[in-house]
Amino acid sequence: MTKIKAFFAALVLVFCIALSMHFYADAKSEADSPSYYSWTSEVKYKDSNAMKSRLDEDTIPVLGSSELQHQKKTPYHPSNVFAGQQTKLMLIGAGYYQSLFHATLVAALDDSMENRKVVLIVAPQWFRKSGVKPEAYASRFSEQNYIEMLKNPRLSEETKEYIVKRTHKLLKVDPKGLERVKKFEKYFTAGKGNEEDIDLATDWYLKFMQEKEKTNVALRLTAYEILDKPDEKQEESFLTAAGDIDFDALRAAAAKDGEEACGGNPFFVKKSYYDNYIVKVMDEVKDEGIRTGYSVSPEFDDFECFLKVCTELGVEPLIVISPVNGYWYDWIGFPADAREEYYSQVRDLTEKYGAKMADFSDREYEEYFMEDTVHVGWKGWVDVCEEIYRFANE
Repeated sequence: MTKIKAFFAALVLVFCIALSMHFYADAKSEADSPSYYSWTSEVKYKDSNAMKSRLDEDTIPVLGSSELQHQKKTPYHPSNVFAGQQTKLMLIGAGYYQSLFHATLVAALDDSMENRKVVLIVAPQWFRKSGVKPEAYASRFSEQNYIEMLKNPRLSEETKEYIVKRTHKLLKVDPKGLERVKKFEKYFTAGKGNEEDIDLATDWYLKFMQEKEKTNVALRLTAYEILDKPDEKQEESFLTAAGDIDFDALRAAAAKDGEEACGGNPFFVKKSYYDNYIVKVMDEVKDEGIRTGYSVSPEFDDFECFLKVCTELGVEPLIVISPVNGYWYDWIGFPADAREEYYSQVRDLTEKYGAKMADFSDREYEEYFMEDTVHVGWKGWVDVCEEIYRFANE
């Protein structure tokens, strides 16, 4: 009898803990803070429901990859440039978040996007011959976002089919994940069944997954005190008398800070990057080139898919074309004409879908525009932010 009582007591305790975590996660998910928008975290990107609750008419998703992790402590990063402004940027991206992930996410967020604009920062290194690596895609894949995409009735079957086939190919490295994905498609894709017919095991898994994602977000928000951070504003010296962003002042300061941070090296990259990486390899990589180039890649089809998703859903994209560091790419023997092939293809696809474009491919040799060989830096972020600001206020 004592063991039975202990068992039920433990069961009640577990239930109470689970219920408490449920309400705690709900409260954190609904709480709002400017810091959430600029928070760059994998748990945030996988929980589209939490992002949906914050997509009001003043919020624009800014999608990218590893560049969003660079310069975060400078006044030139978008999280700081837009601090205190009416327009809020929902930053989404880190390494290996590329076109297919972002296409799926836009389709997932669609019904909650009051502001029908989105920014995609396109990085050249996405467009290697192999495209996004399957292992990388699997590690970034969000089942919740994928289901929301499948459930979106406004997305064409043709576009869904492309995302499904591409996802199947990339998720072969995760057989269990692929098996679950195929089950989701059975229940959430038009013509293959409906949500009411879902089997019990899958239904319980979906509830568990949603609870887990919500709890992960709540715990991270608490651990890093994201929601408790005070509202921040841009430095007064970078604001006009009316409180708008003074991009001329930002640009002048960025040039000065870039010069100091680079320390006079011939590639105009951050001194620590030059000392710890470039100096060690520059002799052995001179004229070696990048064998695969950037002009032949399945990433172009994924990028076109992103543009199709935006077109079908009535979302207006701004495509930001980020350059490479021309000094370094010349050094390693990746010629300018080969780089132009890549830029031209991105421009052509963007124009094909009538999307707005901020093309910085002509800034390859601008001093302090890049922080290293592929990530925008001091002046680069200022110019990117100015284009986003114009886009937001059109």
